[in-house]
Amino acid sequence: MKNILLPLNILLAIAVAVLFFLHFSKGSGGVSVAKSPVSGDSMPSPSSLKIAYVDLDSIQDKYEYYKEKMNEFERKKENADRDLNSAFQKIENERVAFVQKGQSITQVEAENFQREYTRKMQNLENQKRNLENSIQNEGVKTMEELKKKINEFLAEYNESRDYSYIFSYSSNVNMLFYKDTALNITNEVIQGLNEAYNKTKPKK
Repeated sequence: MKNILLPLNILLAIAVAVLFFLHFSKGSGGVSVAKSPVSGDSMPSPSSLKIAYVDLDSIQDKYEYYKEKMNEFERKKENADRDLNSAFQKIENERVAFVQKGQSITQVEAENFQREYTRKMQNLENQKRNLENSIQNEGVKTMEELKKKINEFLAEYNESRDYSYIFSYSSNVNMLFYKDTALNITNEVIQGLNEAYNKTKPKK
């Protein structure tokens, strides 16, 4: 059964983290906020550009919305493990009980049991696959919501900062060859994101 559960465990443990980095590394390599569209002669010179970056690793560690979502995924992993293990143990107990009948088992009974055993194991595999798909779909939805929250916050945040670009950075998906830590606005962004989230999350 370990071979059946292992892919699910891995998927549930890293699905959100992987999607997090993939969603924020698409296209140009990260979140970017421009003060206004520019083209042709209105293109600013490099010296007039104001640039900052956000560390996604820190957002993972400190953004309450993200941490709560990860805890939800971990609980789902544990529940899936428990349900699949329970289902497998039931099938295994039936197999052991059947084998213990020994020589009293007829060929017809053995063939019927083998067919039923195979059917149940296939159903269990289908159940595992459905769980994987469900969690993957939920992970994609969560990442879209997370990206939307960050982009919306940065757009409002940048109204008074006038950055030409705000990039995303991660140690796992490093799209920046060099970064000046003076340009790091992560703590401000995390503080703002958490304040916004705390205003909207349900009271316990």
